[in-house]
Amino acid sequence: MPPMKSIPAPDTDPQTEAIEAIRPSFDDLVELSDISLGAAAGTDMPEALVALARRAESVGWKLEDAKDAIRQLARERLGAEGAAYD
Repeated sequence: MPPMKSIPAPDTDPQTEAIEAIRPSFDDLVELSDISLGAAAGTDMPEALVALARRAESVGWKLEDAKDAIRQLARERLGAEGAAYD
């Protein structure tokens, strides 16, 4: 399995940048594991994605900004796949 991409540290706009900073690692996790995107888009974030948020926190992102970005990425992916979510 190839190593996950690194997450760059925050620069200016936390929410927009968090999404773009986390997207490559998020995509890797989704492709390489069986993660429930429905759960990730809601309040019950899978442990692998919580770990991703903590990785982002370790390079300077606020944990809640990272979790919000992951939820948004999950919603985007679900929308792209034509899934409905609440």
